[in-house]
Order: sequence, then structure tokens, then C-alpha cells
Amino acid sequence: MSNKIIVPVDFSEDSVNALEYAIEIANKAGSDITMVYVVKASRLDIFRGVETVASKGDFQNFLEKYQPALKGKLNYEVKKGSIQNEITNLAEEQKAWLIVMGTNGASGLMESWVGSNAYKVASLSKCPVLTIRGDFKKRTINTIVLPIDNTWASRHKIPSAVEFAELFGSTITVLGTYPPKEKEEEFKVRKYVHQSQEVIAKHHVKSKADYISTSNVAKSTIEYAVESKADLVTIMTDADEDIAKMILGGYAQYMVHHCPIPVLSVHPNPDLTVKDYKGF
Repeated sequence: MSNKIIVPVDFSEDSVNALEYAIEIANKAGSDITMVYVVKASRLDIFRGVETVASKGDFQNFLEKYQPALKGKLNYEVKKGSIQNEITNLAEEQKAWLIVMGTNGASGLMESWVGSNAYKVASLSKCPVLTIRGDFKKRTINTIVLPIDNTWASRHKIPSAVEFAELFGSTITVLGTYPPKEKEEEFKVRKYVHQSQEVIAKHHVKSKADYISTSNVAKSTIEYAVESKADLVTIMTDADEDIAKMILGGYAQYMVHHCPIPVLSVHPNPDLTVKDYKGF
């Protein structure tokens, strides 16, 4: 595991909450944190430079307040350009294993970008992206909901779910989802859920299985996670633009924007095949 976590900051209450949440993860994973503020190119002429938007004093206050709470190193970067591109590029440059960001940004004089760009970052990032709402204050992860459908790609998020479960001592609920009155689909999903549990067990992580028959997977997943008092929900994204429009425009976008529980968005791993699935 890389020792870097990226946290986009726009000095809003929601981005501060994301930073505090990231610190809890970093302390368990032995990670450093890099905060990043991105100045959109269109604003440069108005503000005449980066430092008038995100001053060194702003970040110095953050460093003084939060460095004592972080076991690793806390630093910051100020970038200019496309917000989602700069964040994901920085994550690649620093070989970060995770991005943590808020889903609701600031309001008022400073234009919000954390919340409005969370979905875009999740769709572009090669590393997992954890999005969290500003009103979610719980800092432990006891239960992780892992939705599984009849596609092979849906199981690619198992390694990330296991990784978090190992860090927090969590139990993973493997949630099989299938359309109503589709017996063949239900049979496949139940088989995949069982296989997923076998993989999870090999990593000495506890799991349980549950199932929902639904025509609206996103809404039903959120309802299930809320009712079961889950602390994290994992979902898939896809780097392919056409597929992303189809998948992210529906399920993943809805999850990132509407789920009151933190959402971990994971890209399919092209190196993960059926042959090596059992050990990932």
C-alpha cells in the first residue's frame, strides 16, 4: 500500500470533515496526507494569483491544528487548472492509494467545488475515492456494505472493501442485488455472493450475506445501508467514457450525491481475472 492519501480542501465545513475523517484512516493505515486546493483557471485573472485564493496562512492554520492529530506527515499543494484533473493527477504523481473528499462544498463568496466535483473525481481517479457528507461524524467503520450483482466487474471492489475491513476490524455485508421475478439472475447473484464470501474469509475478515430484489438498485442500496446502520458502502466506477456515462450517470452518480453514508468508489482492476480472483 502507498502511504499517501489526498484530501481536496476548499476550506468549507464539509472539506474539513473529510480531512478529519481521512486522518482517522491515515492513522490506521500509516499514511501521510496531502491537502490540495485547486484554483480554476478562469479565476486567475480575477484574483491575480493562487495565494490570494488559498493563502499560506490558511494552510498554516490547518497544519498547526491537524498535524498533532496525524501520526504521519501533513502537507499541502495549491494547483491551478481543471479541478478534477488536478486532483487525480496529483494522486497519480504521489502514487496515492486513496482520495477522501466531501460531497457538499462551501456556499457564499467562495464558490464551492468540493461537493460539485466529487462525482467527477470518482469517475476519473485510478485510485479509490471515498466521498463523505459534512453531517456524517462517525469515525469508526464497523459494517461495510458490498453490493454484488451478476457482473464480474462488481466483484472487483472486494479488495478495497477487505482493505478497509482489515484496517477497522469491520464486518462486510455482501449484498446481492437482482431484478424482481428473475430467477436465473437471482441464482447467479447468490452464487457470486457465496464466492465473494469465500474470498473475504481467506483474508480473515468476517462477512455475512443478504439479498434484495429491486428495480432501483441505487435507492434500495442506500435504504438498506441506512436501515442496517452501515458505515461504508462500496461501488464500482468505470474508466471507459461510454460505459461511465451509462453507469455513473445512474447508479454511481446517485450514490455519490445522495448516500448519507460514506461511499467508496473503485475502478475495475484490469489485472484481476477469474483465475486469480480467489487471491486477488
